[in-house]
Amino acid sequence: MRDAQKSGDYRIRVYMMRSAARRNEVANYRLEMIVSGTGISSSRDNSVPAAPENGGPRNWEVTANINLLEQPSTSARILAKYERGTILDNLGCQRTQGKVWCDVQQLGGGPRGYVAADRLKPAISPNGTAAMGPDDSALRAGQGRFDANGLLKCAFSEGQPLRDCEFGVARAGGGYATVVIKKPQGRTRMIFFRMGRPIGADVSQSEEPRIPGF
Repeated sequence: MRDAQKSGDYRIRVYMMRSAARRNEVANYRLEMIVSGTGISSSRDNSVPAAPENGGPRNWEVTANINLLEQPSTSARILAKYERGTILDNLGCQRTQGKVWCDVQQLGGGPRGYVAADRLKPAISPNGTAAMGPDDSALRAGQGRFDANGLLKCAFSEGQPLRDCEFGVARAGGGYATVVIKKPQGRTRMIFFRMGRPIGADVSQSEEPRIPGF
């Protein structure tokens, strides 16, 4: 494992020992690369980061304590304060008066506003990568295009015994997924996961299926 300490062009070489190659041996391998940084904007690179729909990161991580502002301006009203490590949704960025600002909302909900882009970096998901591009898991789940199907224990109201419920899951990488649970009457419920966390459903909490461990 090697960390690149500066920007530039890098070449990755994969080779087999000469003696093994002469014997026509075959070796299976996996190459994994993670690109991250301490920030997304600096005096040398003041470009506007892309939104997820344009291939940008789905989430930001706050790199230093920062204020959430009502407008992209240092004089705007403060809506909230975020500590280092807070995870935010990437809702798009823009340049205003020579400074890059990002439209954000805290993962899981909260006020929506603007933060300075130079205090953000792509958030690393539970699988060790930054989730990039749009999340299409809800769309595919609604179309019945699942990555996996199975059974899980669930109940649809307090006091009911747990029973086996059919489910399907559509994944979008980076801990993003939509789980569809089939009710006994044939109706379905969707539960949405982002960055590995259950953050919502298509019904009120009182109507959601109760699943052990959540």
